[in-house]
Amino acid sequence: MSINKNQILLLVLLIWALIATSIASYLYLENQSLSRELSVIGNKYVRVNIGIVYGNGTRTWYNGTLLPRGATALTALVTVARVEYKLGSWGAYVTSVNGVQENIISKSEGYSWMWYRYDPNKGELVPGEVASDKYKLADGDVIVWSYEHWKF
Repeated sequence: MSINKNQILLLVLLIWALIATSIASYLYLENQSLSRELSVIGNKYVRVNIGIVYGNGTRTWYNGTLLPRGATALTALVTVARVEYKLGSWGAYVTSVNGVQENIISKSEGYSWMWYRYDPNKGELVPGEVASDKYKLADGDVIVWSYEHWKF
């Protein structure tokens, strides 16, 4: 009995189909497992984007930063940068980020760190409504810390 080219091709295609099906099944099961793990993680963590604007044209982004649920805007900054801050009755006040210090020139002028969050309803950054250690982050939040000149 001799095997012709068509039979060999059919045998090769059958083996290829079995291997491809096995690989697809494995990847499907792995995807299901990872999806379950991600849903568990999703209940314990939030993913946020954190920007730092240094006031001299330098900007740094830390996109997709994973933080524990209940983390604050201050927690986000401390996670990605060296930060100095003061605690007062109103909350935390950031005085330095990565060595860039607050600079008070006079009672009516200076440079300080301000924080903003992206408001999707307005489509823009809005100033933080509370002290940064009081604002609890939600999944998908965008927080920007900016070193800014102010003058009264």
